[in-house]
Amino acid sequence: GLQSRLDRRSDLTSETLSKAHKIQLDILVAIKMGLAAYLSSKICLPTSELIDIFLLERCRNINCKRLLPVDDCDCKICSTKKGFCSECMCPVCLKFDCAANTCSWVGCDVCSHWCHATCGIEKNLIRPGPSLKGPSGTTEMQFNCLGCGHASEMFGFVKDVYMNCAREWGLETLIKELDCVRKIFRGSEDRKGKELHLKADEMLSKLQSKVLSPLDACGFIFQFFNCKPPDHLLCASRLYLL
Repeated sequence: GLQSRLDRRSDLTSETLSKAHKIQLDILVAIKMGLAAYLSSKICLPTSELIDIFLLERCRNINCKRLLPVDDCDCKICSTKKGFCSECMCPVCLKFDCAANTCSWVGCDVCSHWCHATCGIEKNLIRPGPSLKGPSGTTEMQFNCLGCGHASEMFGFVKDVYMNCAREWGLETLIKELDCVRKIFRGSEDRKGKELHLKADEMLSKLQSKVLSPLDACGFIFQFFNCKPPDHLLCASRLYLL
């Protein structure tokens, strides 16, 4: 109700907001953004940034705060959804996310708009499409960007994430990532995608039943991607088996 009232206040301009008390401005921004974090004593943003956020000219994510639209992007999302930040917001659910080193937050190869994998799957943005580099007539799993329409190949993206990050994941994170990959490639029509779906499902089942250690699972994933596991993973895996 308070948010609706604020939206109807045409008098809350940059000029009038600049005359408000700092605490009053904190409260107005917190209400409009629906984020209590702005009322925290640990958060102290300058008046100018608070005004930008209130007027939807700066990202409401305290950990981002980019001026909008990011890099003056004029795509159909950034140009029509006021307050949208392509740097950290999902174009489907419009929630911000600073996730990194994960398959749950997928991006476009061209315009760098990011999307939650679950949102992409739900809206059919992640689906089989004509292979970009493979033989004519073959398909591969792709993420289709809402911003520019470009199709980004998903197998290579997942491979890069696992090869660079999996060795740092604990059991809980590894289970979440494998579940995400299993869902992404569930509808694969190509051989590599189907095999990855089966491998993720197999590793997930063995981890949940404690038949396999996270280190062993990482080793099998490295082998699947035809890469030699790092030496420390091999040594740790041998120790686990002993």
